[in-house]
Amino acid sequence: MPAFSSINVEPEENVDEEIDNTREIQIDEALKRFQTALKLHAQGPKHYQDAALAYESLFESDIFRYLESATDFERAERQSDHRYLGVDVPFAQPLDDAQGDIDGSGSSLPQTLYLSYKNHGQFSLDNIRYLAKVGGDAKVVLEDRQVLASAQRALYEFSSALDFDPSDAELWRRAARVAAFLNSARISRYCLEAAIELDDDPAVDEVEPPSLAEGFAGEQLKKLLTVLSDDLALSHPIMTPFLKKSISDRLMKHLDPFPFLPNPTDMPAPPKRLVAPDQQNPQRLVINVPVASWADLGMSLVHSVAAGGIPGEAVTLILPEIPDIQDDIQMLVERPKPGLSDGAATVQSVLENKPAVPSKDDQSDSMKECGADNGNTAEDARAERSVSVLSRKRSQSTAGLPDGVDEEVVDQKRSKRIRRRETAVEVMDTNTQYATQLQPFQAADQNLFQMTRNMIENLGVTDRDTFDRLAEILDSCASSTRTAKLERLAMVDLRDSLIKFNEENTRVILNKKETSSIGISSFLEHSKPGSQTKRETPIFHETRGLKAFSQRVNGNWISIQDVAFEWVSYLCGTYLTSKWSDSTKTAVVQVISHLDEEIWKRVQYELKYLTSSEDPAGILATIDQIIQMLFELHLDVYERITNPNSAVDFAIRVETKGRLGRWFTFASQMSRDRRENADASLSIRFLWSAVFAVTLTEGVSRDHVLQCWKSLRDRLVEESETVDIRLPNNAIMPEVSVHAAEREISKLTTMDFFLGLFQNDLSDPVSIIESLEPVLNPSSVYIKPAASRTPDRMSVDEDPEASAPSPTGLPISQTANQGLRDLWKFLLGTSTDLRLFLWTRLGDAYNAIEYTTKQFSCLLKSIEMVIADFEHDSYLTMPAESRRPLFLKMFKFLDELLIQALSMALNDAKAFDIIDDDHLRTSMSALVKLSCILHVCCMYEDEVRVGMSQHVSSGATFQTFLTKLREMQVRNWSLLYTMLKAGIAQNKAGFTTPDNDLADYLAAIHQVLGLRKFCKSSNKIFLKMMRVELLKQNLIDNWEDYLGQVLYDLYGLKLGVGLSEVQDHGCPPEKLERRNTTALVERVSVLANRMPMKDLLKSDLKTTIEHMQQAIGQTKSNQQFIQNLRIFNQTLQKPIPPLRLYEALKGNISIDAVTVNTPDSALAKHGWFFLLGMIAFTKFKGVDLNRRQTPGATDDLRIGATFLRQQLQFTPDQWDAWFRLAECFDYELDESVLWTADKMNKERAELIKYQRSAIHCYTLALSQSRNAPPEALGECVDDIHDLYHKFGMRMYASSREPFAMEPFHHSEHKRFVILESGVESKDLHSQMEDYKVWKYAARLFKKAMEVKPKEWKNPYMVAKCIWKMYQKLPTSLEHRDRRDRPSMQTLIDALERAVEVVSALPKPRHVQDPILEPHYKIVSILHKLVMRGDIAPQEAADILQRQPYAVRDGEHVDIMDLEDWEPYVIETLTHLREKDRSNWQHRIIMRHARILFDENSEEQGYVHAMAAFGVLRESMLTKTMVMNVWKCDAERPGRHHVYTEQYVRFVVKLLIVLKDRTNFEALLRRLRKKGADFYHFSDLWQTCCISYLRLIRQTYQISPVLEDDFKAISLEEFDIIASRISDWSSDPALNHPTLSALREIIELKKLNAGFMKAGAIDDLVTDCYTALYNEIGKSLPGPPISTLLAEREQARLREEARQSEKISESKMPNPLSSLLNPQSHENSGAEGGAGDVAPANTEGVQRPRKTGIRRADILRKAEQAALRVQEGPKPTSTKSRGSVSSGKTPAAEEGKDGEANDDLDLPSENGAADEDTEMKDEEVEGDMSSAPGSVHDSADDESDLSDAPPEDVLDEDEAQQLMFPNLTKRSIDTGVEDTNSEDSNAAGTSGEEEEEEEEEEADEPE
Repeated sequence: MPAFSSINVEPEENVDEEIDNTREIQIDEALKRFQTALKLHAQGPKHYQDAALAYESLFESDIFRYLESATDFERAERQSDHRYLGVDVPFAQPLDDAQGDIDGSGSSLPQTLYLSYKNHGQFSLDNIRYLAKVGGDAKVVLEDRQVLASAQRALYEFSSALDFDPSDAELWRRAARVAAFLNSARISRYCLEAAIELDDDPAVDEVEPPSLAEGFAGEQLKKLLTVLSDDLALSHPIMTPFLKKSISDRLMKHLDPFPFLPNPTDMPAPPKRLVAPDQQNPQRLVINVPVASWADLGMSLVHSVAAGGIPGEAVTLILPEIPDIQDDIQMLVERPKPGLSDGAATVQSVLENKPAVPSKDDQSDSMKECGADNGNTAEDARAERSVSVLSRKRSQSTAGLPDGVDEEVVDQKRSKRIRRRETAVEVMDTNTQYATQLQPFQAADQNLFQMTRNMIENLGVTDRDTFDRLAEILDSCASSTRTAKLERLAMVDLRDSLIKFNEENTRVILNKKETSSIGISSFLEHSKPGSQTKRETPIFHETRGLKAFSQRVNGNWISIQDVAFEWVSYLCGTYLTSKWSDSTKTAVVQVISHLDEEIWKRVQYELKYLTSSEDPAGILATIDQIIQMLFELHLDVYERITNPNSAVDFAIRVETKGRLGRWFTFASQMSRDRRENADASLSIRFLWSAVFAVTLTEGVSRDHVLQCWKSLRDRLVEESETVDIRLPNNAIMPEVSVHAAEREISKLTTMDFFLGLFQNDLSDPVSIIESLEPVLNPSSVYIKPAASRTPDRMSVDEDPEASAPSPTGLPISQTANQGLRDLWKFLLGTSTDLRLFLWTRLGDAYNAIEYTTKQFSCLLKSIEMVIADFEHDSYLTMPAESRRPLFLKMFKFLDELLIQALSMALNDAKAFDIIDDDHLRTSMSALVKLSCILHVCCMYEDEVRVGMSQHVSSGATFQTFLTKLREMQVRNWSLLYTMLKAGIAQNKAGFTTPDNDLADYLAAIHQVLGLRKFCKSSNKIFLKMMRVELLKQNLIDNWEDYLGQVLYDLYGLKLGVGLSEVQDHGCPPEKLERRNTTALVERVSVLANRMPMKDLLKSDLKTTIEHMQQAIGQTKSNQQFIQNLRIFNQTLQKPIPPLRLYEALKGNISIDAVTVNTPDSALAKHGWFFLLGMIAFTKFKGVDLNRRQTPGATDDLRIGATFLRQQLQFTPDQWDAWFRLAECFDYELDESVLWTADKMNKERAELIKYQRSAIHCYTLALSQSRNAPPEALGECVDDIHDLYHKFGMRMYASSREPFAMEPFHHSEHKRFVILESGVESKDLHSQMEDYKVWKYAARLFKKAMEVKPKEWKNPYMVAKCIWKMYQKLPTSLEHRDRRDRPSMQTLIDALERAVEVVSALPKPRHVQDPILEPHYKIVSILHKLVMRGDIAPQEAADILQRQPYAVRDGEHVDIMDLEDWEPYVIETLTHLREKDRSNWQHRIIMRHARILFDENSEEQGYVHAMAAFGVLRESMLTKTMVMNVWKCDAERPGRHHVYTEQYVRFVVKLLIVLKDRTNFEALLRRLRKKGADFYHFSDLWQTCCISYLRLIRQTYQISPVLEDDFKAISLEEFDIIASRISDWSSDPALNHPTLSALREIIELKKLNAGFMKAGAIDDLVTDCYTALYNEIGKSLPGPPISTLLAEREQARLREEARQSEKISESKMPNPLSSLLNPQSHENSGAEGGAGDVAPANTEGVQRPRKTGIRRADILRKAEQAALRVQEGPKPTSTKSRGSVSSGKTPAAEEGKDGEANDDLDLPSENGAADEDTEMKDEEVEGDMSSAPGSVHDSADDESDLSDAPPEDVLDEDEAQQLMFPNLTKRSIDTGVEDTNSEDSNAAGTSGEEEEEEEEEEADEPE
C-alpha cells in the first residue's frame, strides 16, 4: 500500500534526504558485531564460546547476502552450474556485475568482509590449539574429524579473505600452513608462491623480499620445493634471494605461524629409513651435528668418542639441510661483476622493510654464504643494487609487457606498490641533495688540507707520497661518494672497520694499555714474521663437500674411526689451499689428538695394503700428504703448549711430545722412501719441520740450531726454482722460503743482543742508550777515530747540525761490525710491535737521564715507523681478515704515541731542542699521512650525517670506537700544529706573517672539527691548546673571531664581536677557573675598550665579563691594599684648599699611595676593575636622571664606585678612574637631592661629604690627565671634555643654592698652634670664596669649549659664571680679583656666544622643543642690567633684537625709558614662551610675573598682584593651587626645590596683597602635604602660616587682647557661659565674623599638626574666643548663673554624703574576707568603688584648684565651639538630662573639672617637632573627607560614632539597664581625653608655654 501523501502539501525539492542509506547502516551494524566478536576472541579461551556465538551473529548480518559479498570463485562456480544455464549456452558466460557503489559504502564493505573471514579463520585455529593443549594426547586431538573439519573451514575462510585482499602475504602463509596440516602440498605451495609473487617481476631484475612475511614465505617455499625435489622451480629467478641468503636464527623461530600443527608435507632430506620391527638390520651409531659445517662434524666425532668410546657400529650422520654445491656454483657463475675488489665495494643497508635478511659480516659466518668468497661478492652485488635502489623499476613494464590496467585481478593483486608509484610525486635528485649537505664539510676539509699542503711545502717537505695523499683528499672534496673512491689500503681498512664493524677486532684498540712483558719470550713472540708475511688465502668453505660426505657415510657401513680418517683426509686437501677458521683449526687439533691412535692405525693399514688398491700411486701421495700435515700440526701444537706463557699440564705435554715423536719418525721414514719424481715440496717441508723440531728439543745448543738453519737455507738456495711454500694453517711455520730461513738465522744471531737488552732494567739507562741508539737510529751515531775515542763509548749526535760528516768521527753505518749489521737486517723483517717496543725502551732510557727532548724524538720516530709500516709489502699483501686486526692494533700503538708526544710537545718547553729540519720534515710527513688516514672517519660520518648511509651498529662498542677515532684526529691535528709551529720558528724566512698563518691554521682545524661536533674530544685538548696559542700571539688580525669561537666551545662564553657569529659545536661548557680567567682579562679588556659602553651593556661581552668576574672572585687584600684605601678615604674627607685646585690645572697634584703587589695586580694592569666599575656605573647611568620618573636603586652605582676604588688602589695615577669615581659621587649626590628635599633640609653633612669627595676626585683626575701622554688623550676626547664640564658644573653647583658654598667651608677643621701665650686654633687654610669658585668654574668651562666648541652648555655656563662674578661687589673682592673683574661687555659677549652656539645646532624635530636656556638667560640678565642702571634700555633692546628669537622679526625697537622697557621685555618673554610648547620653562613664566609684580617694591598694588597672579594661574597654578613646575633637562639636580620655595614665597606675597584666603588655604594644604618638595620647608611653612594668620586678623578685624579678662571669673561661671557659646555656635544659620575667624584658625592648627610652634596660632585663638565671650557669651539667654551655681553646690553635697555612706558600709568586713578575697591594687576599686573616690579626694586635698581661668581652658573651649560649628545642633531628647542651658548636670561638670581639666587641659606635643615634614596622603584625604566643615575646604578629623553617654546624664532607670555600668564613666574619661588630646594634637597647641603657665599656677598659694 503506498504511503499516505497530503494533497495540499507540495513536496520539497531537496532530494538528498531520500537517498537510501540502508547499506551504510547494515555495514555499521556488521562492524559493531565484528568488534564484539573480536573483543571476546581476544579475552582468551574462557570466552571462546561467547566469541563463537558472536561470530555466528556476525555472519548472519545482511552484508554477507549482498551479491558483491560472494567471492570470485563462488560466482564463477555458480555460472558453471547447469541449473543456471539459459538458452545462450554456446556463448561465453560473463561474470555477474556487482552493484554500483551509490552511497559510498563500497570502500568499507570489502574491508569488513576481509576482516570478518580472516579473524574467524584465526579463531578456528586458536580453538584447535586450545583443544590440543587441554585434550591430553595432542596427536589424537589433531586427528579428530571435527578438528580437521574446523581446519578446513579455516582454510576456506582464509581463501575468502584473500579474495577481498590478495596482497596480505602473512595471510597467504597462514593458509599455506593450514593446507600443509591438511596434507595438501599443492595448496600449500600455491599459497606460498602467491605470497612471494605479489608485486615484483623477478624476470626483470633480482629483487629483495619487501616485507618480513614475504621473506618467511620464501624460506618456507624453498623448504617445500626441496622436499619435493623440484629443482626447476628452485631455479626460478624469484627464488634467488632465498637461495643466496638465509634467515638468522633469531627470526627462524618465527618461521612457522602455527607450530602446534603437524606438517605431514615437511619430510626430511634425506628421509629417515624406517625399519620394520620384523627386520633384523644391525644398529647404527647416530651422531647429530647441530650445524652443518666440517668443524662441527669434527667436534661431534670427538664428543661421541669422549662420551661412548669407539664402538663397532656404523655411523649415521644427522645434519641440517645443506644446499647442493651445484647451486653454489651456479650462483658464482651468475654473480654480477665478480672482479669488483673487496676494498672498493660500497656497503649499504638493504631495503628498509627487510629485517628478516640480516647483513653479512666477514667471511667467518660461512654458514650464511654459499661460496669460497661468496661474502665479498654478495656484498658487491648488494652494493651495486643499492646504488640504483631509488631508480630501479620492479614491474612488468620493464620487461616490455603490458601492465594490464584493464585486468581486475592484476589490479587487485598489484595494487599497493602500483598505486604508490602512480601517485608519488617526483623526488628530487638525491645526489644533488647530498652534495648540498656535504658542501660545508667538504669546503672546510679543502681549506684545511690545502693550508697543510702549502705550509709543509714552505717548510721544505719533499715527500711525494705525502703530497699525493693530500691531493687525493683534496680531489675527494668534489665528490659526494668519498669513501667509495678510497684506494690506499690503510684508508680502506679504516673504512671497512667502520662499515664492516667487528666488535671482537675493535676491542683491541679500545682495551686499556697493557704492560709489555720484558723478556726473551716477548722477543721471540714479537719476532715472529708470520703476521706480516701472510698472503691472501681463500677462506675454507665449511659446507663444501659436506653433503656428499654425509651421504657416503650414511649409505655405507663406516665406523667412527674410519669417519675420522676420512674427515682428516678431506681437510688435508685444503691444508695448503684454504685458510681454516679458528673453529676448524680447533676441531682438527681435537680430532688428531683424541683419535690419534685410530688415525695412526688406519695410515699403517693403508700403507700395508697399498698394492692391492686400485690406484696405489694416488693413495700413496695422499697418505704422504696426510703424514706430513699431521707431523706439522703436532709440531705446531707442541710449540704452543711448551711456550713459556702456556699453562698446559705437564702430563699433556709429555703425551703431546710422544705423539710428535711418533709422527716425526713416520714422516722421516716417508721422506727417505719418497721417490725422486715425487712432490719435492714435501721433502722441503719435512726438512723445515725437522729443523723446527730440533729447535724445540731441550738441551740442543744454540750453535747447533743455528747451523741447522744455515744448512737449510743453503739447501733452499740450491733449489732450481725459488722455494716459497705457504702454510696458512700452521702458526709456527706459515712460510717456507729462503727469506723465512734468513729471519730465523737473524733471530738466533741477535739473541744475545736482545737477551742482554731484556735482562737489563732501567737502572743503567746509559748502557741501554748505547745499545739501542746504533740499532734504531744509526744516522745519529758517530764513532771517533781509534786514537781519540774512549773505549766502549760512542758519541750520539745530539746536535741538529751534526748530521753532516764530522771531522771528529765517522758515521756508525760506515764502521759497523757484522753483529750490528745482522741486527739491522733482523729488524727489517720483525713485527711493528717489537720495533715499537725497542723505541719505547730507548725513550724510557732517555727519560731516566732527564733528556726529554730525545725522548720526544723517539716518540716521533715511533710514529714515523708505524705510518711507514702501513706501506710495507708485508702489510699490503696480507689477507683482509688478518690485516684488519693488525690495522687496529697499529692504531692502538699510534693512539698511545700521540698521547705521549702531544703531552710533551705542549708541556715541555725543551721538547724541540734537538729536532732538526730533517727530523721535522719526516715527522710532519708522517703526521700528515696519518691525518689523511684518520680523515676517512670524517668522510664516513659525513655520509651518515646527511643520510647517505647508516651506522652498522648502534652498540656502545661501536660508539666508543668512533669516539676513539675522533680523539685520535684531535690529538694528531694538535701535534701537527706544534710541529708546524716549531718549523716556522726555525724557518721564518718562508712566512711573512707567521702569527696570522698559525692562527688561520688553528681556525681551519677548528672549523673541520667543530662542524662535525667533536672538537670537544680528548678532553678538549685542541680547544685548550688553541686558547693558549691565541693568547700568546699578539700580531693576529681578527683574533677575536678565533678566540670567540674557542671560548664559546670551552666555557659557553660569547664575545659578541667579530666578523662572524659563533657556531654551536656541541661542546658542553666547562666551569671557568680563575687561572684561565686571568689569562683572558687582557684580550677581553681590549675588546671591551673598543666598544662604546652603551653598546657593551647590550652585547654578549657584558655577560662574558660577569662570568669571568664570578670566576675571579673577590679581590684579596694585603697591607698595602688596605693602606691605599685608608689614604684615599682620608684624602676625600679633607677640606678643599684653593691652592690645590689651581695646582691641579698644572698637573702637580698626586696622591700618596704605596705599590700593591697581589695576584690581582695583573688584572688591574689591564684595567679590569675599571671596566667592571664602568659597566656597573653605566648601567645606572643608562637611564638619564632628568628623564627618570621614580628614584632609582643605587646598587649599581655603589658597585661601580667600589670597583673604581679597587682599580685606584692598584693604579692611583689613572685619571679616568678618578674621573669616573667623581661621577659616582656626583650621581650619588644628584640621586639624594633630585627626588626630595629631605636631605637638603635635614642631612646636609652627607651632601657636603659627597661634594667634597667629588671635587677631590675631579682634582686628581684633572691633575693626572695633564700628565697623561697626548696619544692616550687623543683617544678619549669625549672623556676629557666631560671631565672639564662636569668638574665645572660641580664647582658652580656647590657655590649656589641648595648647597650654598658649604663644601668650601671648613670651620670644623682646625689646626692648633702652640704660642707663648698658649694654644690657639686656626684654620687649616683660607676658605675659597664664591667669586674664586665661579672664576675657576669658568676656566674649566672654557677648557671644555676648546675640546668641543659646539657643545652649547659650556658657553652657557661661562656666561652664568661671568654674570655671577659681575654681580659681586668690588668692595668684597681682593685687589687682584677687583682688577680682573669681568666687564659688562665681556658678560654680553659671553651671552651672545652662548646664543650663537645653541643657534648653530641642528633644528630639533617637530616633536621636540628648541633649547631656550641661553635665549632666556640673555633676556633675563639684560633686564637685570637695565633695572640696575648698568645699561640703557635702548642698548639692551638693540642687543635682544639681533638675537635669533627676537620679537617682530628682529626689527628695530625704540625704547625711551623704563616704562617702554617692561612691555618690550614681557613681549620678548611671551615670544619665548610660545616656543616652549611643552611648558617646561617655568622660569620664563615666573620672570614675567615678577616683572608685573615687583616683590621688593612697596608701591606694587592690587592690580599688579592680580596681573602677576593671572600669569601664574595661566600656566603654573591650578584652581586648587597645585604648582606645576617641571624640571628642565638643563636644570641642575636639587635646583628644582629651590625654585619651588622661591615661587611659593612669591605667590604668598601675591595672595596677601589680593587678600585671597581661599587660595591661601588651598596653598597651605598643598604645601603641608608636599613638604618634601620644598627647600627650607620649616622656614617656608612658618612664614606662610604667619602670613596667613596676619591675613585672618586683618580680614576679620580681630584686635589683640592686651589684658587678661578672665582673672575675676570663676571656673563654674566660665563653663556655663562656654557651654552656651558652644550651643550658640551650633546654629547653621549663624554667620559671625569672629566665629568664622576662629574656625579657620582652628583648621590651620590642625593642618599645622605641631610642626610649627603654635604660639602665634594660640594667640589668635585666644583673642577670637575672648571677643566671643565678651560680645556674645554674656548676652546669651538662660537661667541666672548664681542659681545654677547654687544648684550645683547642693548636688555636690548630696553626692559627697552618698559616697560617705558607701564607704562606711564597705568598712564592715567579714573576718575571713581578707583570706578568701585578698584585695589587690588592681581590683580594690572595683569591689566597692572606694578605690576610685578616695584617691581623687586625697589628690584634691593635696593640690587645691586655683581660682581663675587658664589659657588652656580658653583654647579647649574655643576648639569645642569650632567643633560645634562643624557638627551643627544636637538632636533633642524626650527626657530632660540636666540643665537646659548647659546640657550637663553639676556632677558631670564637677567630674570634668576634677579629672578632665587636670589631665586633658594641656595638649601633648611630644615628638611633634620631630615628625616628618611630609604628611601622608591618607591622613590628608581623611581630613578632607568629613562634613560639614569649612566653607573653603572639606577637611575634618571627627568621627561619626558617638561615645557612651555619661553615667551622670542618665536617669536611674536607664543607668540600671546598662549591662556594664562602669563602662559609662570610662567612656566619658576616654572620650573626653581622646577628643581633647586629638584636637589639641591636631591643632598643635603650644605645649612649652602652657606647661610653664601651669607650673606657675600650681606653685602659687591658694
